[in-house]
Amino acid sequence: MSVYQNLIRPLLFRLPAEDASHLAALTLRLWPIWGALRAVNGFESSDLSTEIAGIPIGNPVGLAAGLDKDCEILPALSRLGFGYLTCGTVTLDPRPGNPQPRLIREQGRDALINSMGFPNKGLASAVEKIERDRHRCGDTPIVVSVSGTEVDDIVECHRKVEPLAHAVEINISSPNTKGLRIFHSPHVLDSLLGAIDAERSKKPLFVKIPPFPSEGEDAESHDSALSLVDVCLSNRVDALTVANTHPVNDARLKVGSGGSSGKPVYEPMLRMVSEVRQRVGDETCINASGGIFTAQDAWAAIEAGANTVQTLTGLVYRGPNVARDIAKGLAELVERRGIEGIAQLRYDGMIRL
Repeated sequence: MSVYQNLIRPLLFRLPAEDASHLAALTLRLWPIWGALRAVNGFESSDLSTEIAGIPIGNPVGLAAGLDKDCEILPALSRLGFGYLTCGTVTLDPRPGNPQPRLIREQGRDALINSMGFPNKGLASAVEKIERDRHRCGDTPIVVSVSGTEVDDIVECHRKVEPLAHAVEINISSPNTKGLRIFHSPHVLDSLLGAIDAERSKKPLFVKIPPFPSEGEDAESHDSALSLVDVCLSNRVDALTVANTHPVNDARLKVGSGGSSGKPVYEPMLRMVSEVRQRVGDETCINASGGIFTAQDAWAAIEAGANTVQTLTGLVYRGPNVARDIAKGLAELVERRGIEGIAQLRYDGMIRL
């Protein structure tokens, strides 16, 4: 057990979950301190060097969207050992999000339940912060997550952040945002991606897709969700993030429903990654997001077909060294298994599909 898990986490967990999140973000604004600790927080190994949609990354462990909602703490996050960072989700106009309480811990399950609803200061603020801080992030790529409930709003967000980012991720899948499910219609999603494609440069485009049941659980919903994958392919989307939080009803949330993340969604995520990989073949990249806490979790996700993994709830429960610990563990597994590098693991998994 780390110092974070033994000492710091128990203190943080005495606070309401959202208050603890704000306190952690405040600490991370002191980025020069984290820079001084980079040698402790980071881990480098040539066995882990890979790429996502043509973007070189030092390791396949990315930060999922939702922690740095306003793109304000990128310099500190870049010193925590992540292969890449996803900031946001950013919307065109500032949004207060849903009423509180809107974030709940389930410690016995290593889970979070949230109904945040995209609280953020809006596009103009995010652009200002990224322009100010991107040069302080060294060689850590920055992916900006954007969303909205209107095609034109998302297109404008993409247009403004694309020149500043290494890639843009379109979030169509948050269960906490009223009106967002309009993009679960293949026709509407096709219109959105077509409008973005008409203006985008050569920067990679990611789409964060909604979670979906297995075919045995609900064949209609399963096929409907995978039809969104087909729309992404036809519109030259470079990577799919699989997937978002899983919808749940919970009376402890002010709005009565939200999304679950962490360990309860890990096994469903592995199944979804495998199914999406079979659907898209070897060309489209996949970012596995859901319940990644350890190197073994990440290894299984890559073996299932992912190019990279993303963690956020793992950071809450395991602390600021989670990316380093996962990366270090992956390097040890690569050496132990005698494969050429982390990219070879996914290739081997593809052969078995």
